Amino acid sequence: MGKTNSKFVFIFLFLLLPLAGCLNNNLDLSQEVTSIEVYKWDSEELWSVIEDQGIIDKLVRELDSANTHSTENIDFPMPDYNLLFKKKETVLYEIGYYSEVVDLGIEGQYWEFDRIFGVKLELPID
Repeated sequence: MGKTNSKFVFIFLFLLLPLAGCLNNNLDLSQEVTSIEVYKWDSEELWSVIEDQGIIDKLVRELDSANTHSTENIDFPMPDYNLLFKKKETVLYEIGYYSEVVDLGIEGQYWEFDRIFGVKLELPID
């Protein structure tokens, strides 16, 4: 009985580990985002503030679980906007936003330092 149980545990772990690798946790936000400030990338001018909790929650969920692709060795234009995810006055997270979908190994609109997120979610910023 002991051998059978250890085989079962081994098989279970063997099957579980690849699945665990599919679960992304890109943002690691432990606090709720209450607003997103949108700045023009080139001028750093405050362009818009998103306070719609439904949009904020959807974007955070999609970014957190998105596939990403390295942009480390790719030459590409900088995003149109810089987004600051905030809780009241505290900046929790910062990411670039393209107003149009770009293909930098995967298609998406959100870029962070050396990776593009496979998220296509247009923001209401005009």
